[in-house]
Amino acid sequence: MREHAGLYPIRLMCRCLEVSASGYYRWIGREESPQAIRRKWITERVKDTFETFKARYGAPRIARELLEAGIACSTNYIAGIMHKEHIRARNGKGFRYSRPVEGRVNVAANLLKRCFQVDSPNCRWTSDITYIWVKDRWLYLAVVMDLYSRRIVGWALDTQMTEELTQRALKMALQQRNSKPGLIVHSDRGVQYRAQG
Repeated sequence: MREHAGLYPIRLMCRCLEVSASGYYRWIGREESPQAIRRKWITERVKDTFETFKARYGAPRIARELLEAGIACSTNYIAGIMHKEHIRARNGKGFRYSRPVEGRVNVAANLLKRCFQVDSPNCRWTSDITYIWVKDRWLYLAVVMDLYSRRIVGWALDTQMTEELTQRALKMALQQRNSKPGLIVHSDRGVQYRAQG
């Protein structure tokens, strides 16, 4: 009701939900209980820990991290918070290890060979995708960095980690920079970088 207070009259919502208006106003003016305040505080710690470990930790490991930080909690309590907040670890029972990069199709040779020292701009670029927790979901950021200046020369942001995301970042870099034949673009050779156009 609180969320829809500006859209519908309070008394109408109370009638529809079969609650008394006076009871609603008493409830709305009531101070939060210590348990509710504690749950909010722990929810923020859960979100922070989840983001710190890049969405890899589920309830057991987050509970362990919080316990080590001196925050009393149980795995079930943390699991309940994660369920309510729609927070889910990216690796679960369905996670499968894939074959090494060399065994995959459409993989370019590693031309950079860990040689990150560059004498001039626009000779060697690196590209990667990272994810950022924003409010209630992950956003994916693809970047292209010039190894000479360590400057980001192209980027793209999206709600999905797709081939189009990496292509947009590379297109921005190519439009902004004066690249020449022989430019090496290095990535981790993940599926988004191995697509055939």
